[in-house]
Amino acid sequence: MFRSALLLASTASLVLTGCASTSQTGETPQNWGGQAFATWQASDPAYRFFPGDTVEVTVHTAPELNRTMQIGPDGRVSLPLLGGVMLAQRTEVEAANQVANAYSRQALVNPIVEVRATDYGPQNIIVGGEVGNPGLIDMPGPVGAMEAVMLAGGFRNTAARGDVVVLRRAPGGGVMMRTVNLHAALRGAPDADPLQLRRGDIVFVPRSTIAEVNVFVEQYVYSIVPLDQAFSYAIADAITDNN
Repeated sequence: MFRSALLLASTASLVLTGCASTSQTGETPQNWGGQAFATWQASDPAYRFFPGDTVEVTVHTAPELNRTMQIGPDGRVSLPLLGGVMLAQRTEVEAANQVANAYSRQALVNPIVEVRATDYGPQNIIVGGEVGNPGLIDMPGPVGAMEAVMLAGGFRNTAARGDVVVLRRAPGGGVMMRTVNLHAALRGAPDADPLQLRRGDIVFVPRSTIAEVNVFVEQYVYSIVPLDQAFSYAIADAITDNN
């Protein structure tokens, strides 16, 4: 399965480059074993479409071209006159501009396009490392790091609960990393980290120290393209086979 993940990486157009670790606040980038992770950003960026999302494409200047459809596994939708148009990983504004530019090349004069989501595909995360059932987890609603571990079967006895790693796709590409002290959360400490997870996040519970994340990233994250659900499935299969 790890070989299939590498094949995915070699055939895709974008490669997960630079990875760097940060402090828990994300203010001071550090280096973990040569990996360069982007500085953690806690802000909530504009939603980007994923395969499985249903979108409504409205061409206000040509209503006969209006369509409502699901984004395919390849991240594209098929539109009249255009064929496949890539919408995955684009915001509503970016998707509308992409469709408008494409229609402009098809002799439409100043097309006014709106793209919005009407339904959302599965909200998946990955939980790996020292948990009972590592793999792909479907978020039933708002989920924090502690809830994610519980959904994955809870901690193994060998888990380092104080240095749980969260990996997240950075807004500009690459991967952000931070740690969460779930040992404090288990004790009910008032200063326990309330980090809420987002679609596509990866939670890694190391066995003894955070240094293990270097091996995890090197084997299962670095050079695997963080596009669509392929990223999640590839890592889920890899960490499941490894445990």
